[in-house]
Amino acid sequence: MPLPDLLARPHPAPAPATAWRRRSVLAALSALAWPCGAAAAEGPLRLGTSTAGGGFALYGETLERLVNQHAGRPLVQARRTRGTAENLALLRSGDLDAALVQGTAASDVLQQGAASGLEQGAASGLRVLWAMYPSPGMLAVPAASAARRLEDLKGRRVVFGVRASGLVTLARQVFDGLGLDIDRDFDAVYVTEAAESPRLVLAGAAEALWGAGEGWPGFVALAQAGARFLGPAPAQLPQILARYPLLQAMTVPAGLYPGIDAPLATVGSVNLILARAGLDDARAAAFVQAAQAVGPAFAAALPQAAFSTLANTRASVPAAELLHPALR
Repeated sequence: MPLPDLLARPHPAPAPATAWRRRSVLAALSALAWPCGAAAAEGPLRLGTSTAGGGFALYGETLERLVNQHAGRPLVQARRTRGTAENLALLRSGDLDAALVQGTAASDVLQQGAASGLEQGAASGLRVLWAMYPSPGMLAVPAASAARRLEDLKGRRVVFGVRASGLVTLARQVFDGLGLDIDRDFDAVYVTEAAESPRLVLAGAAEALWGAGEGWPGFVALAQAGARFLGPAPAQLPQILARYPLLQAMTVPAGLYPGIDAPLATVGSVNLILARAGLDDARAAAFVQAAQAVGPAFAAALPQAAFSTLANTRASVPAAELLHPALR
C-alpha cells in the first residue's frame, strides 16, 4: 500500500484518531498539571513560534502579518522562542495564549489528557486551536556527498538544530527507531538559532542538515545551493513506527525541493497550534475566523499553509473535546 502523500494538494485529512497512541515524548512537561484559568491581559493573541530562521517563526510571523492586515488591528503578536519545549512551558505559565508545537509532542500531551478521562474534564487544559502542516523528517546533504542512506552519516558532523526544538525531538525518535543515538553515533551539532544551521553546511563545517516539512528555510537554502535529501529506507519505516506510534508514515512528493527527483518515504507528524487553558472563546474565535479568512493568501505566501484549514484541524485531534470550543 503506498504511503499517504500528506504534502500533495488538495491535502487529505491526517491519520484517524485510532492512530494516536500514547508514548511519552516530553514526559517532564506533560506530567505537570496545567492551570485552568491563567489570566492574561486583553490585547493581541500572544503566539509563541521558534528561533529566527526556523519554520515555526516563518509560519507564525507570516500568519501574524496576514491576520492583522485582515482584522485591521493587532489581533496576533508572534513571539520568538526556543521552540516546542519552551512553548509548552510558556503555555503552562500563562505567558503565551497560543503556541506552535511539534506534532508528536503536541499529540503526546493531548493524548495523556484524553487518557485521564475527558468525561470528567480531567484533560491537560491545553486545546487545539489550529492545525499547521505536516513535517516529514529528512536529512539534506550537498549534492556532491557520497551519502545515500541515513546510516552513511554515522560518525559525521550533522547539524540537528536548536536543542529544545521539536525538530530535534523528531530526529531522536527517527534515529532511535533505527537503533542509533544522535549524540553517540554522530558528531551532533546544535545551534542557538535555526538560521545558523544551513550556514554550517554551506560553509563546509558540517556534512548534513536535519529538518522537516515543506518550505523549511534551512532546506530552501541548501536546495538552492544544490542538495540531495535522504530518508529512512522503506523497509525501516515499520520499525520506527512500532517504536514511536505517534509518528505517521509520510511521502514527500518529487519536486518539493530541488534535489528530490522521486517520491521520498519517511515519517513525521502534523504540527499544531495549541491554546493555553482558559483562553476565552471570543479571542479564540476571532483568531479562528481570521485564520480561515486569510487561508488563500496564507497558502500563496507559504504553500505548506494550504494544510491549515478548519477541516484538517478537526481531523488532527484524537477526540473532539480536545478542540478549543471556538472550533466546535
